[in-house]
Amino acid sequence: MIFDTNIAMALKNSSGVYNVCEFTIFEMKSMKSKFPSLNVKVSKGNDILIVVKCPLCGEKHFYHYNINELLKRNMVIGGCEQLALPIFLIGKNQKVIEKVNEYRQTIEKIYALI
Repeated sequence: MIFDTNIAMALKNSSGVYNVCEFTIFEMKSMKSKFPSLNVKVSKGNDILIVVKCPLCGEKHFYHYNINELLKRNMVIGGCEQLALPIFLIGKNQKVIEKVNEYRQTIEKIYALI
């Protein structure tokens, strides 16, 4: 059985815009260089801990995932527990990019109405 280990991550910055980065599952530990507010720890070979300094509330949020589940799912959305807003998307490249483009189009429409 062959796994596609290419995934994408979109992380909301302090101005509310998603920054997207594509990488493989083996490069997860080096995500801190691409997203300074993100820290990824791999434990027991198949579990990951993602620590994000929230751009919305300023606190740290912790997320535990199984790497196999990340590879099987189309996309996982992590959000701010206090404000109930999404702060990162992680999953298959195409799905993450589509969701970010939907978000950007919605924001453009809102700005056009204003």
